[in-house]
Amino acid sequence: MNEEPEETRLESALLRLAPAAPSPALTQGVDEELKLDMNWLGAPSRTQRRSGWLHSVTWAALGAAAAVAVMSFLPGPPSNAPVTGPGGMAAAPMVMPISTIREWEDVRNDGIHYSRENVPEQHLRVLARERQTWIDPRDGAEMTVEYPREQKVVLPISFQ
Repeated sequence: MNEEPEETRLESALLRLAPAAPSPALTQGVDEELKLDMNWLGAPSRTQRRSGWLHSVTWAALGAAAAVAVMSFLPGPPSNAPVTGPGGMAAAPMVMPISTIREWEDVRNDGIHYSRENVPEQHLRVLARERQTWIDPRDGAEMTVEYPREQKVVLPISFQ
């Protein structure tokens, strides 16, 4: 009469239960769905290499911070003394160019034309925008000028 209580038999039966292993078809289907979801979200996969632009921007920012720190300790001209140029005349404020950026906006193909020597040439029209920036070292004022450019480019054609 060595009978176990009903609760302990039920607990022991539950402890002996083990989940069935997933089928290979299920595993493969889940993997494919996860890959589709990752592609849809635009998340980089493990094989893709992330761009290192943040690393470059960090170094550029550190360089700019170092330049500002050095410039803040350099002595400038006295603020009450007028700036004079050669001959004792008042000089225009000196500005230093810091950047020139040229961006192509559009390239138009004007087709093939023949020169006076009857040589074929490819004519292109390049529309661009140029941005120049200057800085006044005395007070740090920054001036930017932006203007459009249109260039006509002629390329020789060789049919060899």
